[in-house]
Amino acid sequence: MTDPSVRHGALGLLHTSSANRDRFGALLKEIGPAGIAGIHGVHEDLLRAALDGVDETEQVATISTALAAMHARGATQVLCTCSSIGGLAERVGARLKLPTLRVDRPMAERAVALGRRVLMVACLPSTLAPTTALLRECAAATGRQVEIEIMLLPSAWRLFQAGDEPAYHRAIANSVLDGPRSVDAVVLAQATMAPAATLLAEFPVPVLSSPRLGLEAALARMKASSRSNEHSLEGRRA
Repeated sequence: MTDPSVRHGALGLLHTSSANRDRFGALLKEIGPAGIAGIHGVHEDLLRAALDGVDETEQVATISTALAAMHARGATQVLCTCSSIGGLAERVGARLKLPTLRVDRPMAERAVALGRRVLMVACLPSTLAPTTALLRECAAATGRQVEIEIMLLPSAWRLFQAGDEPAYHRAIANSVLDGPRSVDAVVLAQATMAPAATLLAEFPVPVLSSPRLGLEAALARMKASSRSNEHSLEGRRA
């Protein structure tokens, strides 16, 4: 049975980290419209599977189960907050006819619009291939060229795993400050990295993170879908 609290529309949020549940829950309260509900699903096993190189078929099956569960609870759209599995989540959502957006897509679109030279900063190797492919996809869709420089920071991720998020974000910011500046944009590839952007407010080029951009895009999609449904209903009544 659908939770009555979602009768005005519900956004499913698929996480692979409990930290993102809190982060996106707070952000949804800040920028979401009145009456919208957030349906969270935390599946840390999906990130472990991506890191361990588990067969894609198995990952797809797990994502399918997670999305179906959120749909059963009333989700009409889904935002996947994990960059490592976001592409798979979009594909599974399309197959299930449950509109699903990977959180880093709006960020990637913004990055390639800023210029051809992008510094992609990541703390997990499982994020590198999906985010690189996404940047190239977004560039190709608009007829642009993109040159991607990669900065991988596994030592920073260990700080996150230890529960020291302030140190995690400082380590990311310090690495970016010490890195190349002959770029047009910096992309923080994982949602958990977002607070580092605040520490880089004075950096000479835009430093982009995905949570706010991704959530704003998901909410805009929900609004557009709601209007479309209202128009269809009015048409049937006419």
